[in-house]
Amino acid sequence: MDKVFFNISLFVGALMLVVGIFNNSLLLTTIALVFAISAQYFYRKKYPKRNRSFKELLTEKRDSGK
Repeated sequence: MDKVFFNISLFVGALMLVVGIFNNSLLLTTIALVFAISAQYFYRKKYPKRNRSFKELLTEKRDSGK
C-alpha cells in the first residue's frame, strides 16, 4: 500500500511542479514540495537510511567483490 502512495505522491508532485513553474504559480510549486516530502517519507519508510562506518563500507565492498 505504501508503494501506491509513494507512486501517486511522486507523480502528482512532479505534475504540479511542472504546471506551477509554467504558470508561475507559487501555490502549486509549494504544494508540489509537500507532495515531494510525502513521497520521501513513504520511500524512507520502506528503505530506511543505514548509518555505517567507513570500515563497514570497506568490508561490504570487499565482500561484494568476491
